[in-house]
Amino acid sequence: MDSVQIKEGEYFLGANATVKMIGDSLIAVSSHRNSAIGLFNIHSGNQISQISSSDFAEARFFPSSFAVEDFPILYIADRFTNSVLKFDFLEKKFLEKTKLNLPENKVIKLAFGQFFKFKDQFLIELTSSNLDTFHPHYYIKSGNIIYLFDNNGNENFSFLPFPSLYSETKGTINTQSYLASTNFNSTWLYSFPQEKKIKRIMSSSPIDIIEEIDLPKSRYFNYDLIGLDKIMTFEDYQNGDQTIIPSNHEFNSIFESKEKIIIQTWLIGDESKGLNRTTHLMIYNKKDEKWYETSNPRNILDIGMLAGEVNDTLYFYEGSLMKHDEKYIKRAVLRPIED
Repeated sequence: MDSVQIKEGEYFLGANATVKMIGDSLIAVSSHRNSAIGLFNIHSGNQISQISSSDFAEARFFPSSFAVEDFPILYIADRFTNSVLKFDFLEKKFLEKTKLNLPENKVIKLAFGQFFKFKDQFLIELTSSNLDTFHPHYYIKSGNIIYLFDNNGNENFSFLPFPSLYSETKGTINTQSYLASTNFNSTWLYSFPQEKKIKRIMSSSPIDIIEEIDLPKSRYFNYDLIGLDKIMTFEDYQNGDQTIIPSNHEFNSIFESKEKIIIQTWLIGDESKGLNRTTHLMIYNKKDEKWYETSNPRNILDIGMLAGEVNDTLYFYEGSLMKHDEKYIKRAVLRPIED
């Protein structure tokens, strides 16, 4: 694996949150630390542009996520105003705000939400505004979590409640992000990994599942949903309850190309021993309909977050600033090991 150091110039981007690749030469990266989205050249590491909340008094934002399907147009799902903000990424101009007509008691997910722009609509992950996310009732009573809105912010359709394995949980499970997804060729591919499946739908109504792929047995990924045997509420947490809620293995991202589907995992070490989180890849060859996985999981602070693939080279962005002060675009040639 080799790397190129990021060169930011007059801008500075805090720790990364969401990473998306644009074409075969650019990476867009969002940060919650300073509410900004940066654009970088994968070959030189140079920063091409940055859209920062502090630069737009008329459009301050906290990015749940962003969409770059219509690049150079940048769409930001903003939790501050529950709106979609539209910018010209290259010209660094604010273009318009689309206020979403949200259902009662629903808001845009605070961080790490699913958000994509299709031809004439937005797909956005919403969350409950009045349910305690620590309580199992959150998974029972939240209803649908994925909504489709038209370009005027009106709801077209909603679907996808939490799977039964979450809603049937009796105790508290960690409130991490379980849903991972991507869009490819006018379809939306998504997975709750504990269901042990990847599912595909068309990006327009009717919302029917058109493909299901079973996830493979893994040497490293634990599909079990682990939680507490008691209910712990957010109030308990605020009152100083020191109970540790176990973390579950999750999918950091899903990437799809014409030939393959690549999942980057987030593997939990023995938290009682302070072991680091690691990551590896599970790869589905679409032609052969076979799964492979990489060997020797790496510390995610060493490899970074998967952005995409160009000519059999994978590109990662590591800008967490947790292990060192520099940020890097890292490249690796995919060499999966078959079970």
